[in-house]
Amino acid sequence: MVMRIFLTSLTALLAAVIAIPQPLIAQWWGNDLDVPYVPTPQHVVDQMLGMAEVGESDVVYDLGSGDGRIVVTAAEQYGARAVGIDIDETRIAEGRANAEAAGVQDRVHFIQQDLFDADIGEATVVTLYLLGSVNDRLRPKLLEELEPGTRVVSHAFDMGEWEPKESAVVNGSTIHLWVIPAQAAGRWEGAIQGPDGQQPISLVLDQTFQQLDGMAVINGAHMMLDGAEVDGDRVELEVVDGIGEKQRLEGTINGDTIQGEVYAQADGRVIGEWQARRISLAPDQLQTIDDGRETSFGLP
Repeated sequence: MVMRIFLTSLTALLAAVIAIPQPLIAQWWGNDLDVPYVPTPQHVVDQMLGMAEVGESDVVYDLGSGDGRIVVTAAEQYGARAVGIDIDETRIAEGRANAEAAGVQDRVHFIQQDLFDADIGEATVVTLYLLGSVNDRLRPKLLEELEPGTRVVSHAFDMGEWEPKESAVVNGSTIHLWVIPAQAAGRWEGAIQGPDGQQPISLVLDQTFQQLDGMAVINGAHMMLDGAEVDGDRVELEVVDGIGEKQRLEGTINGDTIQGEVYAQADGRVIGEWQARRISLAPDQLQTIDDGRETSFGLP
């Protein structure tokens, strides 16, 4: 009886699929599209933009913008400028109509283009509802073209080996957030200015996405890193000496320089300041941000 019910249901399902007009199937998932058009529910849109902390100073790029609801919401509810990119001219026309209906056409722009060819460099927030395989292909472009600190939010699909900074489930829908990391890998030389005067510091840092590994030499003493990462343009290093004493170094990366504060691990007090300059990419030591992708990130 169970098998008969299953076969009957399967037959009905196949008949329903066969009965769908071919033009409708093509509209849903055209031959030239990498991703089927499936609108993001509005409550997920709200959560995505909220998780990315979108504000009036942001420029939101929605890659695969569909009917434009993320773009329109970013402009209407958060006051941001927003750009929607989609390869389907029907979706682009729909997005423009929705922006005009919401009265935000002066703050949004729609571009009919393959998202892999799009110039996304001005984005401070990028939103995605694509597929896992498309996210994997897109990942190098995001890391290469976006400025450190840019937030990337994806509905449903992750970025493979690149672990998100935050994930949430909203009414059964998963949302992931990443922050584009600065390039911190390399050999750095500098100094710490603290209660005991000035002490030289050397760093060798390897980097995989936001995670760092390597070692430090402070005033001639070799120290290991016990937790190190990059969050946008901010770097945080915990160094441990041979007897287990810890210090935390935080700083801001600006191209080839780092400048910041030194904190006592015990009570979190600021006990000094430090700065360092990158002297080489240390090719014998490095992993780039995205494993397997060799790049100098514009550095000599």
